[in-house]
Amino acid sequence: RNDLFAHRSFLSPRVYFDHLTKVVLLGAPSTGKSTLTEKLAEHFKTTFMPEYGREYWELNNIQRRLTSEQLLEIATTHRERELAMAFDAKQYFFIDTNAITTTIFSEYYHGDTLPRLRELANETKERYNVVILCGDDIAYDDTEDRSGEANRADFQKATIAELNELGIEYHEVTGSVQERISEVSRILETMTKG
Repeated sequence: RNDLFAHRSFLSPRVYFDHLTKVVLLGAPSTGKSTLTEKLAEHFKTTFMPEYGREYWELNNIQRRLTSEQLLEIATTHRERELAMAFDAKQYFFIDTNAITTTIFSEYYHGDTLPRLRELANETKERYNVVILCGDDIAYDDTEDRSGEANRADFQKATIAELNELGIEYHEVTGSVQERISEVSRILETMTKG
């Protein structure tokens, strides 16, 4: 019991997942989520969950779009992968995005959300211990899977609105990668003391 990581083979992945501090990083495209997720895992000597949606989009998009059903598949598979990848995490598990982001994409591109995807977004309130919103103060990185800097601003506003609507407390981090790591470290330290 004193070292769950060392004895995790005796636990189901679901039980072990529940004992980790799950930190999810949200924000519009090109707000540094992927970089920060990976760097936080390095800093805390643990593992992380990359964004499954990006991998799926690269393999399955047609004219830069995915169907509503495909977006639901992304959110469902992302959660399944979280459980599998968390088994190698120690104390903290850093996660690049969740069903909230997928829901925002669905609303933006299709004008609605499948009921099950909305349920998955609603469940994020109980699934993660800490929600980090990556600020959009960094330079925009225009890649094929992104739709422009104005779009980034719209998605950032939509992310904040969704978090507020769901009543999810979040911490916004800004600045350089190192400044963001320092801020997340402070947040986690404060949470541990509290």
